[in-house]
Formats: sequence, C-alpha cells, structure tokens
Amino acid sequence: MTDERLNLGVARLLGLLSDRLESFLEGDDTALETLGESIEQADFTAEEVQAAILVLGSLARTASPAAPAVLRAPGEQAHRILSAEERESLSTEAWGYLIDLRRRGSLSAEDFERTLDLLSGCGVRPVSVDLARDVATRVALKVDDPGEGLEARHGEFDLAH
Repeated sequence: MTDERLNLGVARLLGLLSDRLESFLEGDDTALETLGESIEQADFTAEEVQAAILVLGSLARTASPAAPAVLRAPGEQAHRILSAEERESLSTEAWGYLIDLRRRGSLSAEDFERTLDLLSGCGVRPVSVDLARDVATRVALKVDDPGEGLEARHGEFDLAH
C-alpha cells in the first residue's frame, strides 16, 4: 500500500473516531457502541487501523501538560490587549487612565475587567477619561450598581456580556 493511500485511510479513520466521540458527547449513547460496525463497513485495512492506533498512541505519549506559566494568571505588571469592540469604545486617554490605575494597584484584575465591561456596554463612544474615572471609582469602591446615578450624565450602563 502506498504511503499516500495509507495516510488517506488513517485520516478517514481518525475522522470517523472524531465524529463518533463528538456524537457521544452530544448525547448519542450508541455512538461508541456502533463504532466497530462502522469501521468494518468502511473497509479499513488492518494496516490503516494499526497506523491509526500508532498515531493516537504517539499523541498520547508526546502530549505534555500545559507549561506552568500558561496555567498561571499573568503577572501583576502584564497588560492585556483591547478587543476590537473595546478599541472602538474607549478613547486612548481613557485606556491609558485605566492601565495606570491597574499598574498602580488601584484596580484589581477583576475590577479592571468589570470596568471595561461596563464602559464597553454603556453606549457612549468614545468613552472619555471622566466617564472612565467615574465608573472605575464606583467599581473599585464596590458600589452595588456602578451605573446608578450616571444615567443622566453618561447613558445607560449594561454589562457587555
């Protein structure tokens, strides 16, 4: 059997396995029970099945857990990148102001994200430094509703998510 044909057979078999596992996760209880029949009906050769087993085994042996650095939260001095929606909603000055608050420790990572959510969803474009200051202050002080009392000056606040 040529390498190309073997590779195609292995790819088809791995695709079948993938489809069946996905079906099983979606609630099809018989997806794995009928896998053997599907392999037989697809006329996979013993060589293709053995090669697929080797591929899966190789992946299992070489897969290493994520590096510890990836599992940890970024450092205190790390800054995140704005999403396209956030770039459109915040003025450069407002973004700089929020970054400075985060850098100085005035806003925790959670408060920083909450402030961004509120500012992104408030409907004001672009968000001014004054509005960013008002919302960040209310979030940092744990005011129950950071948008309460700001509607008349800045519009309605809703979480973007």
